This record gives sequence, C-alpha cells and structure tokens, in this order.
Amino acid sequence: MPADQERQIITDIPELLLENTIGRQLTAVATKFPERVAVQTECIRLTYKQLDQQSDALALGLSRLGLQPFERVAACLGNLAEFVVVIYACAKLGVILAPLNPAYTEVQLISALNHISATCVVLSTETSLPYKAPRLAKVHFQGVVEKEGRSKNAPSLKHVLVINNSTTQCDREGFPGALWYDELLEKHHGQLFDQSPILKPSDIINIQFTSGTTSSPKAACLTHTNILNNGFLVGSGMKLTELDVICCAPPLFHCFGIVLGLLAAMVRAVLDSVIKHQATALYGVPTMFLAELAELPKRSARDNLFLSLRTGLIGGSAIAPALRQRLRKELHLSSLLNIYGMTESSPVVCMTRLDDEDEINNFTVGSVLPHTEIKIVSRDRSDQTLLRGQKGELLMSGYPLMKCYWNDEQKTADAFVVESDTSPQGSGSDQNLKIWLRSGDEAAMRMDGTIEITGRIKDIIIRGGENIYPAEIENFLLQHNLVNNVAVVGLPDDYYGEVISAFIVVQEHVTIPEGQAQDGLTIDLRENSKGQACITADNISHEKVLTSGDIRDWVRTRFSRNNIPKFVFWVSRMPLTASGKVEKYKLKDIGLKALLRLEEVRL
Repeated sequence: MPADQERQIITDIPELLLENTIGRQLTAVATKFPERVAVQTECIRLTYKQLDQQSDALALGLSRLGLQPFERVAACLGNLAEFVVVIYACAKLGVILAPLNPAYTEVQLISALNHISATCVVLSTETSLPYKAPRLAKVHFQGVVEKEGRSKNAPSLKHVLVINNSTTQCDREGFPGALWYDELLEKHHGQLFDQSPILKPSDIINIQFTSGTTSSPKAACLTHTNILNNGFLVGSGMKLTELDVICCAPPLFHCFGIVLGLLAAMVRAVLDSVIKHQATALYGVPTMFLAELAELPKRSARDNLFLSLRTGLIGGSAIAPALRQRLRKELHLSSLLNIYGMTESSPVVCMTRLDDEDEINNFTVGSVLPHTEIKIVSRDRSDQTLLRGQKGELLMSGYPLMKCYWNDEQKTADAFVVESDTSPQGSGSDQNLKIWLRSGDEAAMRMDGTIEITGRIKDIIIRGGENIYPAEIENFLLQHNLVNNVAVVGLPDDYYGEVISAFIVVQEHVTIPEGQAQDGLTIDLRENSKGQACITADNISHEKVLTSGDIRDWVRTRFSRNNIPKFVFWVSRMPLTASGKVEKYKLKDIGLKALLRLEEVRL
C-alpha cells in the first residue's frame, strides 16, 4: 500500500476557490436572481434584490456616521431578517461584524464590547430566548449607555443602533441617544453604496466568540475567503440550487447559522416553517432535532406534512445512529448529511455525501471538503502522524483556518501547529511554513479516508487506566425508548481516578421513582447495583417509570462492567452552548456539588 494511504493525512483540491468579498458576491447573486426570495421570517420577506438594496442603504448610513473599514460592529440580536441585512451591510462597508449571544448578561456584553473595542453595537427592542419571556433591549441599552447617549462602560462605543421589532408600540423615548435602524434605512433608501476597492477576500470580516464546551469563549477572526467558500462548498455537497428553501434553526450569531444558512426559526417554529414554506433542507444540531421530534406528537400525524424535505445538515456534536433513524422515519430526512468542524475552521472541514452508505453516515463525519487538508497525529507529539485506524488528535489546514484569536497572541499560538511545508508544492524552507489548527478532538481515519470522531480529548474518561469513550455510551443510551437526551462525563474517584456518570433527560410523561429527587434537581446517587435482571427493548416498551438501575442494566446489555455508570443524574434539560453543544463542564460541576452533599450526609 502506498505510504500516503497508510498515513492519516488526506487532501482534496478540485476547482478553484472563490476569490471575492461577501458584499460583491451578494450583488452578483442579486443581479442573477433578483426576484428569488433570499430571507423569509414570519414577519418579513426579502428578495435578493431587496436584500442588496437594503444592505446598500444601511452600509451608506453607517459610513456617513463615520464608520471605517476594519472597525468593529457588535450585533446582539435574535434571529431577525434585519440581522441578515446588518451582516451584508457590514461586509460591504468592510467593518468587522462580531455577532453576540442575545442571552448575554450586562457584564458579558460589556466584556465582549471592550475586548474587540467595538465602535457600534446593534440591538433590538425585544429578544426571544428559549424557555424565557421576551427580553427588552432596554436592559442591555441602559447597561452600556448614559442618558446623553455616550457609553459609560465601553469607552470605544460611539453608536447604538436599535431595530424596532416590538409587537406593540415601542417606547422610543426609553432609548435616549440611540440611532434607529428603520430611520437609517429610509433616509438612504434607493441609494447605491460604492464598495471600497481596498477590501480584499483575505480581510477579516467576522469575529466569532466561540461557544465551545469550556467556560472561556475566545474571539476567532474569520475572513471573506473563510466564510464565502465554506458556505459555497457545503452547499455544493448538498447539491443546493436557487430553487431550494433552507430552514435554519441554529442562531445567526453562531458560525453555523451565519455561514450555512440565513433563514431564521426558533425550535417550535421550525416545523411550522418547514410546512408553510415547503422547505427542502433543514439545518440543526442533535439537541435541536431532538426538540423537534419531541414536538411532533403535539401535531397532526399526517405523513405528508414533511415530504418537501430532501436533505439537511446535522453537526455540532456526536450523532447517534438511533437519532438518525428517527429523523428518517418521522421527518423524512433520508439524505441528512453529517458535518464536522469548529468555529475556528469557518466552520466545516468534513462532510458526508448524498450517495454515502448508511454505515458511513451512522459512524463517521464523512471525508474532507475540497481545499482542506486533515491529518491525525499523536496526542502527545503533534509532529508524529499516525497510521490509518489509529486514534489521535485531528489537525486541519487550508483556506478555512481563522487568522487568529482577536487580541490574544498566546491563545492563537496554542491553537496552531507550525511546521515546514515539505509537500511537492512547498520548498521545506522557513519561508514556506504550513499552519495546522488543533481540533482538541480524538479521531481516526478509515482506510477509505472517512473520519471517525471518537470524542473530545478532554472528555475521554480514564477509569483505572482504561480509556472510556462517552459518545459510545451516549449513543447506546439514546436507543432506550424512555430516554430523550443523555450526556456522560467523568467524575473524580479516589480508587479509579475517574468514574462514569450519566446525566439523563427522560421522555415526556416518564416518571422517576419517588425518593430520587433532591433540592429541586432530580438526582440518584446510589452506587451501581449488582445482580439485577437485564432489561431489553422488548420488555420495557410499555414501561413509563425509569430508574437508575434500569439505566445501568441497559448499558450492561452492550458493554462490559467498566462502562456502566456509577452515578445517574436525572436532569430536566441539558445546559447548552449557543450552538446546542452540551456544556459538560457544567454537568461536572453539578455532579461534584451533589457528591459533596452526599459526603456530608454520610459524615
């Protein structure tokens, strides 16, 4: 076998990359398809021509306020059609847009504005958040602006632009000194904005605050080339055309939403949007798809409601085969494609294909996208590339890599591996250095070049010296018909070093035995029981009570005793990042506090 097939390294380089800026690309699309719908929400419908015109008007308005290319504009918004206009207006003007989570507290908002030295922040009068009543922007506005309209906590801030999306009459007097989006658009309506010739595809145009599973987000800097080509190549892999309608549930302030889709919908509105607009593609992460499946029983059972769907994207965390089977059966998503990547890679580097077999879809994230290179290296030595089939850290290289973390040289240096380019195209000299981005994920490359992600390196549980992979246990537990969601983490143990702990969200109408609730959080801290009968799918099909013993016995039917959870935690819902990933560090905190309480009781 040739050496390049034995090593875990693969590159795919077909046609040329797009060499354009996002703003100019929009104008080109609007010229070709002026009357096609670009964005549609419950309240607003914009064609490509209207989107191009409105983003011109807003770019002109921002320019006349004094905003210059490469200054930073923060947008703390929910999924609004106006958000899309803001995105393209900033791209045309050349200012760097930093989308922020609208659930940010005042302290988080101020911290983000100061970190990037934002000149302008865009707010809306109302923001809808999951599980909460709409939030009024006055809370954010008053946190950053004094009565005379100047910032009291963010010295760089000069302008606050407010979008009126209130369903009732808006109290504009409550926003002293604010600029109003609708007034700025009306003032410059119909005027063309001349995009600056100094703007280049390699310029930074977007700052993404990462929503990874750690408690410390970083500000990744992405370019026109990063974003434009990633969206284009993923769309090509899905075989999207101008006739497709994308329903994109991920929030627009996250890289998944901005790059891969611009049709906004919250979880409960997703199914309505698919039906109403006859969507052909549906985007989401596993937690979103689980929420959509949970919503189905509340609706009509007619089988033809979702026949318009033909494809979609799922990513953000491990995808259980059981979930894929349910989506195929209940939402007719027979061509749902897996994607893999990270915010720092714009975000997608691997993807399954429409003609891939079920086995590849069920157990891999597909193969590398064009113009991207990946390799698997030793977890301890990044210069040692492993053989195919061996597990190590996944590294990636090519056009999608971020330029840096904003204003953080140390974190940037930690994220990259720099080596001499010894490829036929490179000279191997210091002048030809190759940059690799560390993923933090453990993976293995199959002989056919497809990639298996075996878990976050930091999440792997080491129990008595043995590596335990949480994803394997999670995927199996999701096959239990009384389990809605699950996360497995490691908790410290004096004897084994770490032990397995399972956090379970049960299906609706499933109950937990009395006595397993503690302090408002349903937790069972009883140690692993022994000698109980194994439970199979057949004899629990009508069961509506679930115990920790049932969970352990279910795992025992598939895995050895080393993989059985010592502790079971019952939770009402998982703590999630903005992109729908489970924040396992928060679950560990919950577990540690519960174990401390248990120790106090024993003492």
